[in-house]
Amino acid sequence: MRAFWGLVIGAALLMATAGAQAQEKLRIGHVLPKGSQFSEAIRVMNEEIQRRTNNKYVIEEHPASELGSGPAMLEAVKLGTIDMVLSSSGGALAQFNPNVGILDLMLLFRDEAHADLVLDGPIGKSLLDSFKDTNTVALAWAENGFRQLTNSVRPIKTPADMKGLKMRIAESDLFKKAFQTLGAEPFSMPFAQLYPALKSGQAEGQENPVTTIVGSKLYEVQSNITLSNHTYSPAVILINKEFFDDLSPEMKTAFVEAARAGGKASREFVRNRDREGMKVLKASPITITTDFDRAAFEKALEPFYQEAAKQFTMEKIMAIKNAK
Repeated sequence: MRAFWGLVIGAALLMATAGAQAQEKLRIGHVLPKGSQFSEAIRVMNEEIQRRTNNKYVIEEHPASELGSGPAMLEAVKLGTIDMVLSSSGGALAQFNPNVGILDLMLLFRDEAHADLVLDGPIGKSLLDSFKDTNTVALAWAENGFRQLTNSVRPIKTPADMKGLKMRIAESDLFKKAFQTLGAEPFSMPFAQLYPALKSGQAEGQENPVTTIVGSKLYEVQSNITLSNHTYSPAVILINKEFFDDLSPEMKTAFVEAARAGGKASREFVRNRDREGMKVLKASPITITTDFDRAAFEKALEPFYQEAAKQFTMEKIMAIKNAK
């Protein structure tokens, strides 16, 4: 009898061990720090994927470029050496998939509701589908946030206020062309170097979401912030195509739905943090400008849009700008 129960217990242990070994760990990388909006997206996605697959898969977060630079991680997911990546719009993502470069256009989105309408609708689905040629699958949209203008020279209300400002921008050709069209002097540098550059005057201004401006204390070395919402930065959750194609239809649905939940969580995180960040800014010495002349900026950017239309077509640009 003792031998019998020994066999039963041994079999149970083997089954438990087999179950534990059956859980597959998937690595996902991103460039933002631990605790950012991307971390929140991954936390929620991980909870959902475990629940929806009965713990068959677990997602392991690698923040702060642990797995490489933004472009390197995109290529690694394409090759299958990294399972997943969460990448925001900007230079790297547009170079990886030129179709999504349209989202980098300045003053494309009016507000958060407009961005949600576009990305959660047919246009957003079409852009996600366009990743199929990169050997990746775009599971869902997430969010980095609306970018705002800061500088240490003067309040920015009209295009004339941009003239000659040395602005650090994201590494994007479209960002660069837009700021040049407005008369600024844009340049790129690693984000880690931005605070000291602003402090020394090497850079007079920069543009980032409020949550980043506050979280990285950039407001300490800037005297003005304009709530411009001049560029919206969505993000996308990508997975290796060969891995995804091998999943059953049920598992594919689980991954998509889990990613959508994560993307929604990142939006809520950014918007809550932006509201909290504004409280910090209002309590600081920085001058807050709200009367951003959007119409004047749109007029000044007409040559930029005419040039961009050669790449994306004006029809597609206006379909996003006028979506209601």
